[in-house]
Amino acid sequence: MVTKNEMKSQKSFLQRLRSDTTGNTMAMAAAALFPIAGLIGGGVDIGRGYMAKARLQQACDAGALAGRRSMTGDTMSASDKAQARTLFDFNFPEGTFGTDPFQQVGGQDNPRFVDGADPRTVYGYAETTIPTTLMKIFGNDTMTVKASCTSQLDVGNVDIMMVLDVTGSMGGSRIQGLREAVEDFYTTLGPGGADGSSLNQIRYGFVPYSANVNVGELLYNEDPTWLVGGTGDEADDRWSYQTRRSTWEISTPELGDPKSSDEVETFETWTFLDGPECVSGYGNNEGVPGWFNPANSNNPIVTSTDNGVETTIVTTEYDYESWNGSTDAPPAGAVGSSFWEDCVRKVTTTTDVYDTPVPETVDVWETGADNFAGWEYGRFSHDVSAYVASIDPSNPEAQRPTWNGLRTDRWDGCIEERDTDSSIDAATTAIPAGALDLDIDTIPSDTASRWRPHWPEIKYEGVNNLASSAACPSAKSRRLAEYASFDDGTANDLQSYVDSFVASGTTNHTIGMIWGARLLSAEGLFSAVNSNSGNGFPIGRHLVFMTDGTLNVKEDAYNVYGLNILDGRVGPTTLSETEIEARQAQRFQLMCDAVKLKNTTVWVVQFGVTSVTTNMANCATSPDHAAAASDNAALKAAFSNIAQTIGGLRLSQ
Repeated sequence: MVTKNEMKSQKSFLQRLRSDTTGNTMAMAAAALFPIAGLIGGGVDIGRGYMAKARLQQACDAGALAGRRSMTGDTMSASDKAQARTLFDFNFPEGTFGTDPFQQVGGQDNPRFVDGADPRTVYGYAETTIPTTLMKIFGNDTMTVKASCTSQLDVGNVDIMMVLDVTGSMGGSRIQGLREAVEDFYTTLGPGGADGSSLNQIRYGFVPYSANVNVGELLYNEDPTWLVGGTGDEADDRWSYQTRRSTWEISTPELGDPKSSDEVETFETWTFLDGPECVSGYGNNEGVPGWFNPANSNNPIVTSTDNGVETTIVTTEYDYESWNGSTDAPPAGAVGSSFWEDCVRKVTTTTDVYDTPVPETVDVWETGADNFAGWEYGRFSHDVSAYVASIDPSNPEAQRPTWNGLRTDRWDGCIEERDTDSSIDAATTAIPAGALDLDIDTIPSDTASRWRPHWPEIKYEGVNNLASSAACPSAKSRRLAEYASFDDGTANDLQSYVDSFVASGTTNHTIGMIWGARLLSAEGLFSAVNSNSGNGFPIGRHLVFMTDGTLNVKEDAYNVYGLNILDGRVGPTTLSETEIEARQAQRFQLMCDAVKLKNTTVWVVQFGVTSVTTNMANCATSPDHAAAASDNAALKAAFSNIAQTIGGLRLSQ
């Protein structure tokens, strides 16, 4: 039993304890232990979660970009998805920050990289869990972290001119690799299409080159007057070649007795007479057309006095043509055979109205097998209008002026460059004003500024010795154009076009760069189209230059600069091949600089090497714009990388 004193004593203790505050801190600390643990543990776990999510997002972005970069089609392939997952795993190995192994989510792969909602995009998604530490005491064992991402090419208005080496060294598997690389470029960047509502206009142009370039049809269709042979003016349609021309002997058949003063006679038989077409035509190695019905051309009246007697002579002259060896039978009196041309004319008719006999004074001669005297070799001019017109398949072939029989040629489209400055050498640092061949934008207005047809069938280096000629690329250069697809089954689609690439000829980088610049320029030959976009936004211009070789320009091969050992357009006729190549290398650098000054980005891909040579690296806009490609796979990758960079690969989410 507690006594009163004990009760009083206990009460005093409790009262003292109630009133004693010296132990409150410990109690309060103990009471606060759980919320403090929750705050600290939550902070630690949330921090780990944020770091895991940030790294997961980085991995998702890297995977989406890698997958889009790998794509060469409109949709992701299995290899594209594998490439995306490889980059994801590199950036977020399983177990990073103690995360749990990945598991499917909703029956779908996790992580996954698939085609996005918009065309040619990549969508990525990843989700994982991370075990908590102190938060477990509150029943939160794990935290879920998620990441999603979308990658696409952000393409505005873009013009791309591909200048492609199709020389002999590109034969075999290399030319096939080039075809595939062009296709990869297209499928990576896309077709574009500025219809006024689209922000994308993507146009492609092409210049396959060797030591020649095939632009004749393109120029003829745009404006024939840009070509010597397309002006319609005889004086402007002649071009000089190192060639040959035929020479002929003249014979004078018996004319018969002078006609009596009161005799009026018209000769209806065919005879071989002198005339401007025989002299100018055969004398200048030009073809003479076929038969026609002669027509009265003029009737001059000559009045003279002979021994005090006035005499009036009326002369009727007739135009003439010639028998060209066709299946039509020649008229009576024609000589020769189908292997020779006969230049003939109606006899001039003379009427004497007085008693005094007036003899005929017509010079008579004929051309034919018996009268051919031989060939004269040198630089002679020819009317090239028929040859230029033959680029249109609806027009006939042109008669070859260096052959007396039936030999005809059709222009394949390769050209001789317009006037240049032969003083340009390895030390030249600026393009001279007279070097029209290196002028990008000047519109032709005279013979000096017009392009001339490359005519190898009439180019002679010496007696009976046709000049060696550089091959003309079979694939014709193409202006900038939009292509809705790479292969639409038509003859003009890109698939058919790249399939037409044939490897042949030697290498002159200069002519490729010249014409790449001209076909891409917004100020020159095709400014009306090149300077405009369908949506009014600016156009980014890019020139992609691909080659697998060094310069190979021979001094004794007929190319866009003629035959230097005879024509001397690049320099003295005594220049060696090495000296010519040094000059062409400098012309190439001058052109590269001129293109870059026109706000054009120059990309260079050097095929078949492990490092880019100095002259190619100097041509590119920067070292980052030059790439070496040792094999077909590297070439395709280089083209795809350029396309992705041009397109501006970006994350849209």
